Amino acid sequence: MTDDRNFLSGPPVSHAPAYIGPLLRDDAVALRYGAAIIVVLAVAGVRVLLAPLLGTQAPLLPFVLAVFASAYLGGRGPALVASLLTPVLATLFFTDWSSGNLQLQWVAHVLFFLLIAGLASFLMHELQRRSRAEREALAIAADHALALSEADRRKDEFLAMLAHELRNPLAPIRNVAYVLSKGITDGDTVRRSGQMIERQANHLTRLVDDLLDVARITRGHVVLQRETMSLDAMVEDALETVQPAIEARRQTTSLRLPEEKVFVNGDSVRLCQVVANLLTNASKYSPHLARIEIIIDCSTSDATIVVRDPGVGIDAQLLPHLFDLFLQGDRTLDRAQGGLGVGLTIVKLLVEMHGGSVKAFSAGLGKGSEFQIRLPRVRAEPVSRAPELDFAFKPGRPRRILVVEDNVDAAESMRALLRTEGHEVEVLQDGAAALARLEDFRADTVLLDIGLPRMDGYMVAHAIRERFALAGRRPRLLALTGYGREEDRSAALKAGFDGHLAKPVDPRRLLQIVTEELQAKSASKQPG
Repeated sequence: MTDDRNFLSGPPVSHAPAYIGPLLRDDAVALRYGAAIIVVLAVAGVRVLLAPLLGTQAPLLPFVLAVFASAYLGGRGPALVASLLTPVLATLFFTDWSSGNLQLQWVAHVLFFLLIAGLASFLMHELQRRSRAEREALAIAADHALALSEADRRKDEFLAMLAHELRNPLAPIRNVAYVLSKGITDGDTVRRSGQMIERQANHLTRLVDDLLDVARITRGHVVLQRETMSLDAMVEDALETVQPAIEARRQTTSLRLPEEKVFVNGDSVRLCQVVANLLTNASKYSPHLARIEIIIDCSTSDATIVVRDPGVGIDAQLLPHLFDLFLQGDRTLDRAQGGLGVGLTIVKLLVEMHGGSVKAFSAGLGKGSEFQIRLPRVRAEPVSRAPELDFAFKPGRPRRILVVEDNVDAAESMRALLRTEGHEVEVLQDGAAALARLEDFRADTVLLDIGLPRMDGYMVAHAIRERFALAGRRPRLLALTGYGREEDRSAALKAGFDGHLAKPVDPRRLLQIVTEELQAKSASKQPG
């Protein structure tokens, strides 16, 4: 038996084998064989009643019907019993042994009957098999049609939800853009407008990142950077990440740690993302002033992280499917909590990639919820790591920067951003013009889009490296692109770029990167 699931992780659809048995159940052995014997005896009784008319002519022929009936009711085994029982009864009741040649004739009759009975049994079995197979195929088709209908319904719901979530941040961005286009110079208004645009842009970025994460993980494109690490340090990092959102709702958190250190082997960034997702959900679905508990337990062979909240709880019918893709309990028009319903799917996939498991518990609506993550423990101490590169903006000397970007708005906004720190910036829309301009504009850094017309970014980067191979110091090449997969980053570095930046880039991070010296990249990790 196979187990098929639709792409939204719906309930399993079971496929029975094509031949699912005769009319009577296969496990009713006594009933199936008893029915065959009764049918043979019934035919024998009818044959006895017809003896005055038929005499001893064709004594075995009526029993072919008995074999058909036995095969129909019980299958091939009972049909075989009927075939063997028939000659015995016929020999006892319908055979006249007065003729000397009767014995040889009888043997021929019996052999012919067994041939006909076997053929009848096979035909009945084949008819049953095909009939059952057709009915089963129709049932499977109906199951698949139902699953596809459910998947289609959930897809439509998700697209409507996605449109809602995208329009929400776009509305304030559009309004603020209109206000600023009117030449407003009031410093407070401009500052608030900039903060609003940044908040909404960050929200859009998170939506896109969540969708990309699901696609990368389900396709096996995420590679874990494993290390032995302290679980409490990772949880504290996650708490720090979501603390602003928790404080905005005037909520509090409590972290309960075991007496001993707990170590796991995993990707600290991804596990931090897992815990941060659960904490974000706990905050989002809990009232103001709520207290969210985080507990690390090591009382078993596994390490356990518990996130508990006193929020809206989880409906019992929703609980078994809580980690399904695009599933959310909130289907109301206001969608006050927002989100795409992919966060818990990301949590489950990442935890399972670490060899662990995640479970959700709730006593019902309005009674809060609890999530438990189990991860394999390790006993070794964590290996000390080099400090991460800090992208907090530190002003450097002004640089000469060439921006090559065919999207005019993106290019001009980049020019405005870089000029806020005193950099000398030139903007061009195609690769050939950039190569020509580099003859006179001795850029320190080139921010180069990949998807350029006619001559793409890879070709431009290769040409720049060749041109400056013998000409001394070359500009630093940074790929600035909407293609943000790991393979895109690898392709950029292979093509000669010194770094890969996926749009949209945090402005502070970008301003820090463009002030770094080209030679410094060997002493720090690559941007991107």
